[in-house]
Amino acid sequence: MKSFIRFPSRLFWKLFFFQVVVFNILAFVIAASLDSQHRMADFVYTDFLLNFFMFSLLVSLIIAFRFVRPIHKVILKALRISNKRAYGEIFSASDADDLLDDDADDLSELEVALDKIHKKMKRRKANFLQAQEESQAFMSSVSEGLVSVSLDEKILYFNSQFAAQFLKGPQLSTENLRLKDAIRSSDVLEGFATTIKTGKGTRFTVKLPTLIDNQPRFFSVSVNPIRNEKTREVYGIVGIFHDITELKRAEQIRIEFVGNASHELRTPLTSIKGYVDTLKEDINNGQTEQAGKFINIVSRNIDRLMDLVNDLLSLTSMESSNSELKLELIHPLQISEHVVSEMAVLAAEKSIAIRVVGEVPPFKADSRKVEQVLRNLVSNAVKFIPNNKTVQIRWERDIKEYIILRVIDDGPGIPSEHLDRLFERFYRIDKGRTRDAGGTGLGLAIVKHIMQSHGGTVAVKSQLDVGTEFICAFPIK
Repeated sequence: MKSFIRFPSRLFWKLFFFQVVVFNILAFVIAASLDSQHRMADFVYTDFLLNFFMFSLLVSLIIAFRFVRPIHKVILKALRISNKRAYGEIFSASDADDLLDDDADDLSELEVALDKIHKKMKRRKANFLQAQEESQAFMSSVSEGLVSVSLDEKILYFNSQFAAQFLKGPQLSTENLRLKDAIRSSDVLEGFATTIKTGKGTRFTVKLPTLIDNQPRFFSVSVNPIRNEKTREVYGIVGIFHDITELKRAEQIRIEFVGNASHELRTPLTSIKGYVDTLKEDINNGQTEQAGKFINIVSRNIDRLMDLVNDLLSLTSMESSNSELKLELIHPLQISEHVVSEMAVLAAEKSIAIRVVGEVPPFKADSRKVEQVLRNLVSNAVKFIPNNKTVQIRWERDIKEYIILRVIDDGPGIPSEHLDRLFERFYRIDKGRTRDAGGTGLGLAIVKHIMQSHGGTVAVKSQLDVGTEFICAFPIK
């Protein structure tokens, strides 16, 4: 029965009766013409018309059905498309009532259905264009580079990040641009080819040259297939290029830090163990002449270990989010006098003069940490400049509402190639000389973190055979 639902009966019966009338009029005309020529008997004439009438009914029925049946199929398909479901369910929907108006004829139903299909197609096109715009806006806003390629590795789509990293100007407008023209890396091309061949996603890390800073950068690349929703066949590939250069740098810094920290801890421990073992043997052998000397060396190495551990703890505390400043009104000259008194003995051993210059008003800062900054800078100057030199502590206020601390020495100076890395942890200009002087390699890194925590800056100027100047700027709060 479903095959006769919404059968175009009006059209069928119109066509049927039209044929019956036409056929019988034609038969009547033929019969009248023959009767006028041959004078047929009345019963023959009547039988002919009756038989032809019955024959015309059968022929008209067949012709009308054969003619209307294709139209019926077209109506059913149009109704199915316009309502997005099986035809047998049409009458349960509210919009089907509007579509199948009993007052409309059969061809009007087809016209209404096609009109509804047209409207739905327009709506779908508008929705598709909107979704496409939203998708492109999203793709352009993500920080990763995105690229979509066909199965023959032609680039179909790329976002602005991918273009900024890998595509030169002329390539942006090139038609049929291939992946190998944008990225000349065998690892990347092999990764895409593998996904095309196997239909499975893959991940790998690769180092690629980029156009951003003309420097190679590390990328974590994720390549995945794009499948047809129904057939599940792969028809494209999408690649995501996540820049992990900063992560790699952080990892390298961590590795270097662990290596340097281990070395700095091992060196005094090795010395302590060696002298303690020697001291034990001497005591067992009744030889104590060198005991005092060995104990002094062990004591110095223990002090060095304590300084290193304290500096590490200070640096860790400042780098953690729990480190808070205890702001209070401080007097720069009082802090300077305190530090100078601490350094007096060490400076006297090398005949180094420490002078304090300048007069600035009190300002808000963490007193203990400002003192640590000044102590680290003055201590470094005293340790690394030759005898009979001068260290100057100068305080001043600039026009930008900063309190400026300058620690200036007239030592040998620092080569320019070392200045950019001077505030890195464990960085040393002369490793042997630094260890001999008792430095931990963390003093300037601590100074940098303290200044950043105050919202200030630290910089260094140096000239060989002239001297070095460290400049700390504290914002006035």
